[in-house]
Amino acid sequence: MHSSLFFLAPLATLFQVGASLPAEEGKRALEIIKLPIIPLNQTQYWADLQASKDGNLINKRDDCASTAPYTQSDMDALISSLQSDGQSDYLPATGSTGWLLGTAKVCTYNNYIFDNTHVSHWEIGWGASYIKGLCCPSESANPQCSGGSCTGQGDSGLNVIIATRNSALSC
Repeated sequence: MHSSLFFLAPLATLFQVGASLPAEEGKRALEIIKLPIIPLNQTQYWADLQASKDGNLINKRDDCASTAPYTQSDMDALISSLQSDGQSDYLPATGSTGWLLGTAKVCTYNNYIFDNTHVSHWEIGWGASYIKGLCCPSESANPQCSGGSCTGQGDSGLNVIIATRNSALSC
C-alpha cells in the first residue's frame, strides 16, 4: 500500500516547486542562462566565415549586424549582471560560449587553434556595452537593436570576439 505513494512523490514535488515561485503581476521573470561551450566550427560565426569567399562578410574589427533585433533593456540587464558578478568563463582553443537573458544573447569566440583563455564577465559585459554604444539607436528612439561584434581580451591577453544578437539566433 505504501509503495503506491512513491509514484506520487515526484508529482507532489512539482506542485511544491510551482507553488513556491513568486509571481509579480505585470513583470516577467527572466533568467540569465549560461550557454555550453561548443566547438567554433559548430557556430554561426564559423558558418559566416566559411560562406565569405572574399572575406567581406566578416570584419576583422568592430561591426554592426543587421539580423533579428533584441530588446535593449534585456541586454542592459544582462550587461549589468555580468559586470557585477566577478566571475570568468573558460574558453578553450577554437571554442565558443555565451550568455542569454530574454531576447538578448552575448557570444564569445576564441579563434586561436592552440591557446585557451579565461574571459571575465566584466570584459564580456564591456564588449556588449561597447557594441550597444556603437550599433544601437537611442532606446527612447527605438528599444530594439540588431547587435554587432567587437574584439575583447582574455586573461592571457588573447583576443576574443564578443558578439551580441537575438537569443533566438545561434552563436
